[in-house]
Amino acid sequence: MEALVQSYAEGYDRLVSAMEGLCEEQLVFKPTADKWSIKEVVIHLCDAELIAIERMKRVISEDNPSLLKFYPDAWASRLDYQALDMYTYLFLFRAMRASMTPILENLSDDAWQRTGVHNTAGEQTLQDIVQMFVQHVDRHIKQIERNKHAYAVQRG
Repeated sequence: MEALVQSYAEGYDRLVSAMEGLCEEQLVFKPTADKWSIKEVVIHLCDAELIAIERMKRVISEDNPSLLKFYPDAWASRLDYQALDMYTYLFLFRAMRASMTPILENLSDDAWQRTGVHNTAGEQTLQDIVQMFVQHVDRHIKQIERNKHAYAVQRG
């Protein structure tokens, strides 16, 4: 689990690296009307991390808790991500990862097999949840790279 925890801990650094040197225009650029800007992606990652930590802590602390799906597109539109301060959310994402990492580092091997029941995905172990949110950041870093490319193509 050491490599998994390390990858989780490095998520913030990978995200910041993907955003290095971007101007405000690039951060708010949308490749198409129905796609998220980089700013919206960053705020989404922070909100998803709130959900991730809640799930992880419940699985660690409770016996087979219920885990609920959330609806990212609804959050992005109804919370008006484009109007929010991305840097506040980036700071919060960093703090949440930093706060959860020592908890994960100190777990017994048995704790990683504790489960919760997701209302649409079924049974998930703690290991499954951590892996999912490591991959989640990596998927959105690829989205950031696609947005950067689309912006460059549009600018000629």
